[in-house]
Amino acid sequence: MTGLALCRFVHFLAAMLAFGASLFLAFDAPDALRRALSPRIRGPVLAASVIGFASACLWLALQAAAMADDPAAATDPEAILAVLTDTAFGRAWSLHLLLCAAFVAIALTGARDGWRPIAAFAGLALASLGLVGHAAMQSGALGALHRANHALHLLAGGAWIGGLIPFVLSLDASSKAALRRDAVTAMTRFSLAGHVVVGAIVLTGIADVAMTSGHPPLPPSTPYRALLCVKLALVAVMIGLALVNRYVLVPRLSASARAFTGLRAASLVNVALGTVVVALASVFALLDPA
Repeated sequence: MTGLALCRFVHFLAAMLAFGASLFLAFDAPDALRRALSPRIRGPVLAASVIGFASACLWLALQAAAMADDPAAATDPEAILAVLTDTAFGRAWSLHLLLCAAFVAIALTGARDGWRPIAAFAGLALASLGLVGHAAMQSGALGALHRANHALHLLAGGAWIGGLIPFVLSLDASSKAALRRDAVTAMTRFSLAGHVVVGAIVLTGIADVAMTSGHPPLPPSTPYRALLCVKLALVAVMIGLALVNRYVLVPRLSASARAFTGLRAASLVNVALGTVVVALASVFALLDPA
């Protein structure tokens, strides 16, 4: 399970960072700032697309080994093909692999600062992860609702965590007179959209827990509940930091150098906490949601 959890973590993190960063440049950054930041973001997004596709292939191999209860199945083409063609996971994963490949192609060939197509394909690849995991255990209308809710949860989380990277770069760019206005505009747009994004994360997270286990995570009497409680606590800290950023530090940017330093540090802490949250989710999604 360790290898599969690690693979899931790398895959989820790459997909979320690529989606959030490209979404920020596509919709939050004005033209001048987008042109300034594109060279610094394009390489990491391209790397994330390649890592995402490679880890998706590895995930499939590890899943084949887990389903066969035989590590050798991970390198057996027949076992892997059987998973793709004969299981619900495989049919969903075939679509996901196609979307990951399309994301790599658009990241490689897209226009130099054409971020909307990249954000669209990154979002489709990320959302398609909602078709597997605990959400795929249910059928009928409830199963469809659960998968749609999980996809929205992933997109909201990616928009927030991944968007913090260009947010920090915009904060650095605000020190340049030519980019200051555009940087402030981008950060303000991201912060305002953050209210909706965070609200979506909370609501879809509550719905996901309700549809997965049918009861609150307290008391944390099982490994699944314990890790879920830690995740919820970290998300609460992230939301608290985001509120401090938006309503305490951002209004003081023009008057205080400490506000600039504090905002940058708090944003990087949120990135680190978000990474831990993704790691936790990668583990407890493999556990019995008892």
